[in-house]
Amino acid sequence: MISRNLFKGNLVSMTASVFILTLLVLLDINGINYAFSKVSQVIMWIIWFLSIPSYLSYRSSLLERGEILEYLAPIAIVITFVGLIFLSVGKFLGIELIVFGYIFEPIAGVSIFLTLKKVSVLFSSLFFYGAIVFTAGLPLFLINLGIISIIGDIIKMFGLAYFIYKFK
Repeated sequence: MISRNLFKGNLVSMTASVFILTLLVLLDINGINYAFSKVSQVIMWIIWFLSIPSYLSYRSSLLERGEILEYLAPIAIVITFVGLIFLSVGKFLGIELIVFGYIFEPIAGVSIFLTLKKVSVLFSSLFFYGAIVFTAGLPLFLINLGIISIIGDIIKMFGLAYFIYKFK
């Protein structure tokens, strides 16, 4: 059975995914330097702030191998915070740190995947592997292949949408 906190974590993650998708599309259209725009930075700060209630909700869920999420998600949150600070002062290192921080997302998501796959292997796989494709696609914005990351985020959202609908 899915806990209420797992449902809340999925809901917050879906909200963040909508902001992420918006940002990815903007970056794909305008190029990587658009990350330095005020619009992009506001979106990234919103995504970062959403990571906290998402983490807290998932952490208080009864996740399989919950220690993976418990220890790795805070590392991602701290690294992306530092990246956002650097980005806010116009340093490209900020983008690099944000991408590095996101590497921990699918790893921390193993706990969620293992828990959700008891309900649906298909949709938990969409969620998990979508997150991997999203993360792996982030550096590809540098060579105008950001569409890979966009596709990954959309796939992840399909998986999340199923669990949100199923357990509303």
